[in-house]
Amino acid sequence: MLTQLQFINYLLKSKDTSIISVKGLTEDNFPNFKKEFKFIKDHLQKYGVIPDSTTFVESFPNFEIIEVNESIDYILSELCREKNERLLAKTFNKIRDLLVDGKTEEAMNLYVSSAQNVSANKHLDAVDILSNTEDRYNAYIDKCNDFSKYYIPTGFKELDNILGGWDRYEEYATIAARSGIGKTWVMLKCITAAVDRGLTVGVFSGEMSVNKIAYRFDTLMSHISNGKLMHGNEEISNKYKKYLDSLKSNHKGSLYVLTRDMIDGDANVNALRGFVEKYNLDILFIDQMSLLDGDRYAKASYEKIAGISKDIKVLQVTKHIPIIMVSQQNRSSVNEGEYAGTQHIAGSDRLAQDSTVIIFLTQDGGDDSKIMTMNIAKSRDGGTGKTLKYAIDLDKGIFDYIVEDGDGTELENRYNVPTNSEGEQVF
Repeated sequence: MLTQLQFINYLLKSKDTSIISVKGLTEDNFPNFKKEFKFIKDHLQKYGVIPDSTTFVESFPNFEIIEVNESIDYILSELCREKNERLLAKTFNKIRDLLVDGKTEEAMNLYVSSAQNVSANKHLDAVDILSNTEDRYNAYIDKCNDFSKYYIPTGFKELDNILGGWDRYEEYATIAARSGIGKTWVMLKCITAAVDRGLTVGVFSGEMSVNKIAYRFDTLMSHISNGKLMHGNEEISNKYKKYLDSLKSNHKGSLYVLTRDMIDGDANVNALRGFVEKYNLDILFIDQMSLLDGDRYAKASYEKIAGISKDIKVLQVTKHIPIIMVSQQNRSSVNEGEYAGTQHIAGSDRLAQDSTVIIFLTQDGGDDSKIMTMNIAKSRDGGTGKTLKYAIDLDKGIFDYIVEDGDGTELENRYNVPTNSEGEQVF
């Protein structure tokens, strides 16, 4: 109550109208002074100014005029904290009632939505980019000195030359293709690069078992035939055992696999949030969006996808880790000689809007000479429209780059990524 009283007194004295509009304050912040705050807000809207103390006291003769010595930042923080406390207390009471009635899933959804509301109650403070030049320059120098702090290699050197790698703090990338093209293989190759960096990597597999994911990972790391691993061919047993014995010592990272059957309840973004928090993940991969559970009340599939994409975006922003997702390409045709664009992502325009990077995959050729093409349909930081081609042997986990003019590789070390004596990037 004291904080509310302090704020209104500060407002009457300072006449600072921005505190109301920019800080996003509402009557919910003033349960003990709702009428008083509404009077000030209505006066501001009608006359364009905060009322003076005399006008205000005439309407509220019992209001106590006090001297305020606290900083406005402290008062605003306290207003938000108190509002959050009231919101959470009310929410937890509802959650308790739902749990008593055995409605666990409804209780969980209420918990998640209330957590997002609490985050939104923080007051707004913008940044003047003309004044914070020193901070910006220091961040630039830090990137020059330690590029790996800001970017994670994708596993494809040529793609890194175009993108710089996955942004460690602001990436929500989508890898899209039709069924059977090799989306999961590409995702897992990206995973091997993150593991090689010593990162803690998580992957949600909505369809494949842990062992199927693991065998593909093993193939990409060792180039041992995936078919022989999957079908238990004895002729590779010694080679495979030797590889497994040295795996942990040669690679300092970790790879946690979460499948649908490991989740007690819906396999939704809330479950992924728990996954990220439990293992303190540095990067999360999702295979694939269509296999996540969304809002059960969504009337159409595109509404479900839009909701999931929004929740994933919120997860990425709040956890500050890159999220790389596999998605299905829709069935709409692509003109001959053209590549798929953002409109060809299955399910929703929202996903195309939320993604920072979108890469479409296609595959040509026969069983003995398959060519995979990567088309960068969207890249927020540059590279949109570039294509890369690879001769692939997925059974051995091999991706051999095919040099083509204009594919973007002329931007060699575009981001000044250091290389070793063999020309390989050192992150």
